Amino acid sequence: MGALVLAACVGTGTARADTVAINLAGPINAPGGALPFNYTQGSYLTGFVFRVNSAISITQLGFYDSNLTSVPETFVSSAVGVYDMTTNTLLTSATVLPSAPATGLFRYVSIIPLTLNTGHTYAIVGVTGTNYYTVGVQASAAPADAAITYVSTAYYTAGTTTLVEPNLFSQGNIFGNAPPPNTLNDFGPNFQFTAADAVPPPAITPNGIGPNDSSATTIEAGEWASIYGVNLAGASATWTGNFPTSLGGTSVTIDGKQAYLWYVSASQINLQVPDDAATGSVAVVVTTPNGTASSTVTLAQFAPSFNLLDTKHVAGIILRSNGSGAYGGGTYDIIGPTGTALGYATVAAKAGDSIELFGVGFGPTSPHVAAGAIFSGSASTINTVSLSINNVSVNPSFAGLSAAGLYQINFTVPAGLGTGDVALVATVGSASTQPSVVISLQ
Repeated sequence: MGALVLAACVGTGTARADTVAINLAGPINAPGGALPFNYTQGSYLTGFVFRVNSAISITQLGFYDSNLTSVPETFVSSAVGVYDMTTNTLLTSATVLPSAPATGLFRYVSIIPLTLNTGHTYAIVGVTGTNYYTVGVQASAAPADAAITYVSTAYYTAGTTTLVEPNLFSQGNIFGNAPPPNTLNDFGPNFQFTAADAVPPPAITPNGIGPNDSSATTIEAGEWASIYGVNLAGASATWTGNFPTSLGGTSVTIDGKQAYLWYVSASQINLQVPDDAATGSVAVVVTTPNGTASSTVTLAQFAPSFNLLDTKHVAGIILRSNGSGAYGGGTYDIIGPTGTALGYATVAAKAGDSIELFGVGFGPTSPHVAAGAIFSGSASTINTVSLSINNVSVNPSFAGLSAAGLYQINFTVPAGLGTGDVALVATVGSASTQPSVVISLQ
């Protein structure tokens, strides 16, 4: 029988002739009738757990529509998701609408192809809606395609209207406790797939972990950092400001603690380091649906790094109290070579300008700001931050956090620092920012 319809390109386009995961053939009998029969009990979550016998790419996600068996219902929409039960990660999801194309007894929506490898256990689940029918049938009457092995039902009864994390699933039989193949199963979601080449497991580049925009290999708790490698994620994904610990099917632990992911792609992960009192070498583990990659990184109290506009120009702004700035409704200009050499308007700073520079890893603050949470305001560094501009010492008026993991260093440009792109270094607790950073002056 064909594979459950799970995945291809997001949308409600024409149903494709892919393999169906679970082959449920009609007719389906009236509610309470002989097997197989239509079944409903209000809003709940249902699906099934399965293993992959050979690499597949899910191309479509589907949900059962009893209207296709002449049992009327009000089918509005159903959220369907695929979870990696090995890592407790939602890998993909889509909403199946009543206008979605039908294949057999299911309506399907195409998704971005999701490749599943052998060695993991997965689940597909769907939200039934208030009065949606599913179909009750014994596993032996609903054969799975040879590419997958049916394990059990996946079920959650709490009247949910949204997809639920896998650790809330009840694997078994909602109508009783008989083991397969005599288990009576409640099928709602399904998917379609194609054969796929196995995706290699992730790998972390040697010395490929460090602060954002820096080649250093030391990080600190709460810092925004990057991991470089290959196969780190199946596709690029960006957070929505919600500090997720799983993004696009990828998760990361540092010293055994979940990191907060901002961006993932095949070659790079940007994350916030979790709070941790440890120092020294700690383990870093990247987990994807296709395997894990392990490395180590040095965790320290200080790991300062400037944010950059390109490979060398510091990220910072010049405050404009007179409203003459190009950004923020006239409130500021971006520091850089005067003109548009960087692809947007920047202005070199001059003596007397009020400056705000941005970076990460400048150490503990008062008050302490926890990682993994939104922050706005100011929290000064406990240790003194010093600046050197063109080898001249400059004293900041403020150094501390102004947002989650983001430090701000304020100062007024003194006279006599020179012109052009000049060297910029910040130091805290005997640790200094990355080399070759410049600030543009006029």
